[in-house]
Amino acid sequence: MKADELTFDEKQSLKVIKTAIASKKRAFRDDGLLLVLWGAALSISNFWNYYKNVNLTAWWMRNLMDLLQIIMGVLVLGFTAYLFFFKKKKVTTYEAASTRFVWIGVILAHNINVIITKSLLTEINFTLLQPLQMVLIGFALFVTGGIYRYYLLVASGVIMWTAAAIGAHYGIESQFLIRSIAEVICFVIPGAIMFAKQRKFETNV
Repeated sequence: MKADELTFDEKQSLKVIKTAIASKKRAFRDDGLLLVLWGAALSISNFWNYYKNVNLTAWWMRNLMDLLQIIMGVLVLGFTAYLFFFKKKKVTTYEAASTRFVWIGVILAHNINVIITKSLLTEINFTLLQPLQMVLIGFALFVTGGIYRYYLLVASGVIMWTAAAIGAHYGIESQFLIRSIAEVICFVIPGAIMFAKQRKFETNV
């Protein structure tokens, strides 16, 4: 093999490695942003559910907040779809692809649980739905943290499981509040740290 061909191969290999590293860091940053957005949306929604269950609210306020929740959900879903399907990425990393499947699987598992529960059980204990959802979310956080080797997310999964166990002993109103607080701790805080850390790294490079 000629020297210039060897140099070319080395340059190409180095370029591929750099692209893969950059894609991994970009995925880490994007997932941090998604954690913040989803955590904030879920936390606000659950806190509102808590508030309207314990306080007498006017019909117009309920309708307005319900509309705002729908708009917020559509915006977050739209931004998520943009990152997953429309944003140009040179390389899709193993970590990024794996986490997508984890969260899609959790969403499907939750909906299948709801379908089975409603179709087979004659009496539904709605106070169990929130803790069961939190258990699935905790699982997704735990596995995602393991895939990225980001142990703050692993800890977030454990915290979400703990919150689910605590919430199971309370009524639905208190469960909304517990879940709202847990979502800030388990989604927003680690997501903000992920995003800020990666942005700081990119700025310094």
